[in-house]
Amino acid sequence: MANNSHQRKKKRSKTSKRHKQQEPAGPRRFSEFGKFANDLLTKGYIHDQTLSISTRSCNGVGRRSTANVGAQYKYKNAAVEVNFDTKSSIATTLSFGGEILPSTNVNASLRLPEYGSSQLNLKFQQSFRNAALSISVGLNQSPDILLSATIGTSSIAFGIESKYKTTSRSFGRLDAGISVTNPSRDASIILAEKGDLLRLAYAHRFGQSRKISAVAEVTRRLSNNKNSLAVGVSCIADKLTTVKATLNNRGKLQALLVQKIKPNSSLNISAEFNMKALDKIPRIGLALALRL
Repeated sequence: MANNSHQRKKKRSKTSKRHKQQEPAGPRRFSEFGKFANDLLTKGYIHDQTLSISTRSCNGVGRRSTANVGAQYKYKNAAVEVNFDTKSSIATTLSFGGEILPSTNVNASLRLPEYGSSQLNLKFQQSFRNAALSISVGLNQSPDILLSATIGTSSIAFGIESKYKTTSRSFGRLDAGISVTNPSRDASIILAEKGDLLRLAYAHRFGQSRKISAVAEVTRRLSNNKNSLAVGVSCIADKLTTVKATLNNRGKLQALLVQKIKPNSSLNISAEFNMKALDKIPRIGLALALRL
């Protein structure tokens, strides 16, 4: 009898653990609405933060190269990132979280020589079963408070985000949106800039392996009835190679090749063409990320 009761207790504990593991995740945060589509359209492509190097040969032929130099160091919950851009300015970012207060992240940024733009931010994020809350405060003389909240499930979520300016004691931004997602689809509708900008994004992953993804994003400015469209595609060729391409209604075509050299290192080769001005020289970008 004792053995039978002991076995029943074991079965109950196992079933309770299974129920705990199978509990559905809460809704995504508002900052994650449309993030997959935005990353597919923008992440890894050419950026303007570059370091310019000009050379001139004896016969007067000049050449100009640009590069962006950056380094990042991570240790447990802390990270230090340093970037050197084309204006010879140094941007340093220090972030650490989880050690001062639970669910809290502290981010400090210092920019030289324009130290006036340096700032210190305190961000609190908390997820519940059917809700998620995020509060970000700039720790300076006139801080802006960014508050976002979402309700729903891991499949569908409704959210709102607002920025309160303490200097004018008014809300400078008010955004609202809905996000619908599953393993194959990711769709979002966001009404931003106090109802003036409408953004619709849809991403689809094809096949069981989901190595091919396509995305479309439409934005409409309600004040002047101007529309913009961007489409993109991503293909994971193998474990080391990823190819991406995007095209918008202004004729800008971008292509990106990501080649992993080591498990933690990669080489990015990107190109940008203006399909409406083919006489212009295309932009070529090269990025090397080494993680030691």
